[in-house]
Amino acid sequence: MQDRKANPKQDGLDQAHDRCIFWGKFSERDCLPLESHCIDVALVFRRLCDLPGFHRALESAAGRMLDDRILDRLAVLAMLHDAGKANLGFQYKVFPDSPFEPAGHVAELGILFDAGRAELNQAFAEALQVGRLQSWFDDEGDELESYLHATWSHHGRPVRFDEGLAGRAITSAGYWQPHGGYDPMAAVAELVTWSQAAFPAAFEPGGAPLPGAVRLQHLFAGLVMLADWLGSHPRWFPVQNTDAAARLEHSREAAPRELRTVGLDARPLRSVLQPGPGSFEERFGFTPRPLQTVMHGQDPSDPASRLLIAESETGSGKTEAALDWFFTLFAGGEVEGLYFALPTRVAARELYTRVHDTMSRWFPDPACRPVTVLAVPGYAQVDGLPADQILPVPEAGNIWEDDDQARRRERVWAIEHPKRFLAATVAVGTIDQALLSAVQTKHAHLRGACLARSLLVVDEVHASDRYMASLLEHLLEHHLALGGRAVLLSATLGAEARERYLAVARGENPNRVQPPTVTDCQTLAYPLLSRADGSVTPCPGEARTRSIIVEETPLAFIPEKLADRLVQALQAGARIMVVMNTVNRANTLHRALEAHPGMNPAWGFSFEEVPCPHHGRFAPEDRLVLDAAVSARMGKGGPDGPVLIIGTQTLEQSLDIDADLLVTDLVPADVLLQRLGRLHRHDRPRPTGFGEARCLLLTPDEKLVTGLDDQGFVAGRFRRIGWGFGRNSNGIYEDLRSLEQTRRSLLETPTLEIPTDNRRLVEAATHPESLSLLEAEDARWARHGQHVLGSDIHKAQQAAAVNIPFERCFGDFVFNEQGLKVATRLGADALRLPLDRHVQSPFGQALHEITIPEHLAPGQPNDTVTVESEEGGVIHLRCADRHYTYSRYGLEGKETS
Repeated sequence: MQDRKANPKQDGLDQAHDRCIFWGKFSERDCLPLESHCIDVALVFRRLCDLPGFHRALESAAGRMLDDRILDRLAVLAMLHDAGKANLGFQYKVFPDSPFEPAGHVAELGILFDAGRAELNQAFAEALQVGRLQSWFDDEGDELESYLHATWSHHGRPVRFDEGLAGRAITSAGYWQPHGGYDPMAAVAELVTWSQAAFPAAFEPGGAPLPGAVRLQHLFAGLVMLADWLGSHPRWFPVQNTDAAARLEHSREAAPRELRTVGLDARPLRSVLQPGPGSFEERFGFTPRPLQTVMHGQDPSDPASRLLIAESETGSGKTEAALDWFFTLFAGGEVEGLYFALPTRVAARELYTRVHDTMSRWFPDPACRPVTVLAVPGYAQVDGLPADQILPVPEAGNIWEDDDQARRRERVWAIEHPKRFLAATVAVGTIDQALLSAVQTKHAHLRGACLARSLLVVDEVHASDRYMASLLEHLLEHHLALGGRAVLLSATLGAEARERYLAVARGENPNRVQPPTVTDCQTLAYPLLSRADGSVTPCPGEARTRSIIVEETPLAFIPEKLADRLVQALQAGARIMVVMNTVNRANTLHRALEAHPGMNPAWGFSFEEVPCPHHGRFAPEDRLVLDAAVSARMGKGGPDGPVLIIGTQTLEQSLDIDADLLVTDLVPADVLLQRLGRLHRHDRPRPTGFGEARCLLLTPDEKLVTGLDDQGFVAGRFRRIGWGFGRNSNGIYEDLRSLEQTRRSLLETPTLEIPTDNRRLVEAATHPESLSLLEAEDARWARHGQHVLGSDIHKAQQAAAVNIPFERCFGDFVFNEQGLKVATRLGADALRLPLDRHVQSPFGQALHEITIPEHLAPGQPNDTVTVESEEGGVIHLRCADRHYTYSRYGLEGKETS
């Protein structure tokens, strides 16, 4: 006999094979019977249904109240999620010399629905007791089949058993025929038998039928996915060959403990906040500003409060207003969690510290504090600690272990995989993690189910990207339909975008919305709070106003000509922030300034004395330290003295940093106001000559209309700056009309009063009526507007093509291939590839992977990036047929001969 120490897996094999056990989970030492694993998952599912947030979402999706019997019946259907594991291709694949080809356990169910396999159809129906299950529904079979498809979609993608697909997925009906003491149909019947033991009330006659609402199927699928992850946690549900009766007793005790520990059951935390404090000032320690006062006074029981849109100047306290609203909702039992979505990773990392500190203050006892997660892949944290310090080594732990470190590790469940980020009680991350819950990407339903119980806060909402706006509209529609709550924060939201989001909240088609006239929109109050029913409350009395001089500087094509002026400003002690539209422009300007004879190297932004720009093309390890360095140098408490930081959009959003002088490429007004928000943001002494806030706006030395050809397309020299819609490629800001109207508004009033002028600027640059005014001046503007309209329609169609069709039943659709593309665009599956060997970056960090932007990526990338050489602080890389350098300027493509 083979030595078991030499082959420990033999223990599990012997137990499964000798006793003809159908296994559900398998380890080297043991195997968990199939019915026991399904009991684990079903008991977790049932406990999830009892949690207030999930229960509210289920009833909202169903459109009616759900009693315990209905929830038990849903749990029975969830218990059947792994029925496909009964096929012998799956069971025998752990054994050597198997007579069957190894098989999975989802697609292999397809043959059971093949109309040409009547005998198998009948055997499977009898094993499932289909007649009994069918009695739970009103219809004659379609709804049951849809729910079964939903439960069998627990691996993250909706399944559909087409006859052709079934024929390809499985080649032999023998997988489902008895063999060698194994009877697959008997194993399926055993699942149903134990489901009766676990949920006896479900099988009692009578009761209300299961709801036919299609949205409920989608939520059910997400909860099954979540329960499968939780019910497979080896610490709580170890792989042990225990009989089903003992396992049932164990799971009833383990499931609620697990949900409390990982943070999904937030009820024990609510009692901490229910006694108060009740006032904003007590919660935050300072007197509320007008917007904060208005939001604090909202009534959680008012249906109109399910969506709040807060418009106020950058730096006016919108973050604290949203956190205060979360306090109110959480204490009142209206939400079970919070997801704070930001536009960039650096913004999320900075805000996370503030949110974690707030939770620590509100919940002073660490043993009774929400699991607080930084939901950014590669930078995840839990309770203020980096994930790599506390993530457990995968092992089958002992559920009864009572160790502080073990308890801390139990709280990291939500960050062990990005798909579970939204399961945290409190999470701060990027908007893509929320959007991925409503688009056709793997485990989207899991993300959506987790989000449904939470307050969704989306920061820095504006209207510059029709594609992203369409995705957000779809997400909001689904989130609100599940009884969720949402807050949108913006300093620069145009009326058209605001009206579209409010239409979604009212259940109307946003494409049929017509905003008020541009004049009415420009005179609308600001700051402003809008509610789901369209009612608005002005927030008067904002004390702090700023005057900003915007100086048009026609050097967009030759920004290096600014060098003398920037050096003079640095000599005066100014902190200067330069925001360019593209990485190439930022790097080019940085090199030009470094070469300037009057430039003192000590003035440039640097990390560990290595000067560099700031943009999104650095490796994750370097981005982490560079982002922190930006906040330390330019944020509150940062040192005085001259500094020049040159970057891109990574500097413009949600960062609490302050500059004496801002230089920026021309951008639409809503984006420009984001950049201006970093100018004179803090109350601090200013260098001589910089007492007034000043922005140098880089524009072309010609009219923008000269960049249009007769067909309305934008010339390449403009697109290289990030402007306009071209024949074959587009700039970042496609609509040249918006840029033109922004430029004209600033020429009319070069000195801005912020926030007084915010509404006027944004509507001039985004309102359809304002943009159409240009079309009467020159036919090129009209043709350009047609191209932009066509592009917006195409983007909306692209978004619609990747959105989950929540109106379609499971079994009637599958995710399309475009879901992979949208995941890449949103950052879920960006081209982040490991290096073939570890190297040290110019900033002293150990690099393990690199992120390649889409326009630099090879057509057919390799699985790894090859490090070809390192010399003089420059790393030479290759991926397939593309060659790159990585240096203190980040990743750059290079030409090859």
